Amino acid sequence: MLRAFGAGDHGGEGLGVADLYVLGGALLFVEVVGAVELVERYAPRLLLLDLSMPGLGGLGATLEIRRRGLSVRILVLTQYAEALSVRRALEAGANGYILKTARGEELMGAIRAVLAHGTYVDPSLAGALFAPATAAEPPPASDDEALARLTPRERQVLRLIAEGYSNKEVASTLGVAVKTAMAHRANLMDKLQIHNHSKLVQFAIRTGVAGLK
Repeated sequence: MLRAFGAGDHGGEGLGVADLYVLGGALLFVEVVGAVELVERYAPRLLLLDLSMPGLGGLGATLEIRRRGLSVRILVLTQYAEALSVRRALEAGANGYILKTARGEELMGAIRAVLAHGTYVDPSLAGALFAPATAAEPPPASDDEALARLTPRERQVLRLIAEGYSNKEVASTLGVAVKTAMAHRANLMDKLQIHNHSKLVQFAIRTGVAGLK
């Protein structure tokens, strides 16, 4: 039996609850908060995920799912039609990306491709995604510029991460919920465009946020 979940706000035009299908006896559910915990508990083969879902957000949830080593296939269903959003989702560990405006048969094709261990990108975005970089694209931000994007709280979280604190330890140190600490982590990684733990630590050391011990 195929086991699949869907998580997100699903508030846009296009696909809705009535457009989602029964696959092998299991439904794709929408309006689910706590996607990471559900994946860990039920071990579905497929997760349909919205980037704008509440809590961690779709990108943060994807990063956390991959950090925990969960093997679920992730298909992003979203309203964001920018190539940068696609790149971020795939770099975070998503296996596919399709727009909410897609027709039902297009969604089914994306699901089949992702479940067959392929990568699916909405055809309307594929050209922009794989186009060569142009001179008009801004150069990568310097470390100082990247650091300036972070809030004081996000810098605190970055320092604690670099010092080896777990999400639970970060939350305890700051006096916040674990989900809040995880959200700060996801947000700062997104702002820095760093989705690798060791590179995040290197950045913190380079910028003086954390020191070598």
